Amino acid sequence: MENNSLETARKNIDRINRELVLLLIERMKEVDQVAAWKKANNQPVHVPAREEAIIEKVRSLAGEEFACEIETVFRAIFAASCAREERKIKHTEELS
Repeated sequence: MENNSLETARKNIDRINRELVLLLIERMKEVDQVAAWKKANNQPVHVPAREEAIIEKVRSLAGEEFACEIETVFRAIFAASCAREERKIKHTEELS
């Protein structure tokens, strides 16, 4: 790979990273809404069946070449989302 190609690829990755951050922030705002609903309805934060259904769907969307990496990324997103939900629920309980 030539330096010019490397620089171009890195610039593209930087752009994609910015887009991903914005999408992840948007997702976390929705997670906050889910946490509020779960708190109000006394539902568990972690729902393994839903996570596995999503994993199956995103692996299919990614295709065979990228399925493993996409699964890894989504499992990390789920872990962060569950941790955020738990913090949000705990915070609202402390305020009550």
